[in-house]
Amino acid sequence: MDGQPFFMINKAVDPGLLTVLEQKILLWLEMDVPDQPGLFDQEDLVPRFSLIFDREGYSPDFFARMREKHVVCLTYHKYPDANWPESEFREYDVKLISGHEVTMRLAERGAMLGGKIWVREIRKLRETGHQTSIISTDYLRNLTKTAAIMFARWSQENFFKYMRENYSIDALVDYSTYNIPESTKVVCPL
Repeated sequence: MDGQPFFMINKAVDPGLLTVLEQKILLWLEMDVPDQPGLFDQEDLVPRFSLIFDREGYSPDFFARMREKHVVCLTYHKYPDANWPESEFREYDVKLISGHEVTMRLAERGAMLGGKIWVREIRKLRETGHQTSIISTDYLRNLTKTAAIMFARWSQENFFKYMRENYSIDALVDYSTYNIPESTKVVCPL
C-alpha cells in the first residue's frame, strides 16, 4: 500500500495478466504468504489474501475461480454501466496509507458479473462528474478501506513510471533475444 513493489515477474513473452496471475503469482502466494488460513479451516467469506490489479485482469470467470480458492480480487470495472445518480453518493473520510485523510464521494451496489459471480461495485465520484468504478469480491472490508486500497495501487504505477523516467529501470532488464516457438500465444497489444 505504500507504493513499494512486493515482487516483480519479468517475462520474455507476455502471455497476459490473467495467465501470469493464475499460473505464477497465485502459486507463489499460496506457498509463501504467511499466516493464511487453510482452505477448509475458515469461514466461507474470510479470504486467504487479496489480489489487486488493473482492469486488464477483469474476468468474471477468473473472479469465480479465485472465489473458490478464497482469494479476494479487487480491480477496476472494465465495462461499467451508465453513471449512477449523484444522489447515491455520500462523502466519506478515507484514511490513506500515508495517514492523511481525504474526502471521497462514494457509492456502493452489488452486481452480478457475467451471470457467474456476485461482486461489490464501488464508485468514486469526482468533481468533474467522472465516476471511477471498482469491483471487489471482498464482502467483508468496509467501503472506505476498499477505496483506499484500490487507489493506493496507483502509487506502484507512479513508482515504476518515476524509476523508468529518472533511473532507467528498464535498462536493468536484460534485453537479449530468445528463440521461441512460433506457436507461442501472446496477448495482442492493440
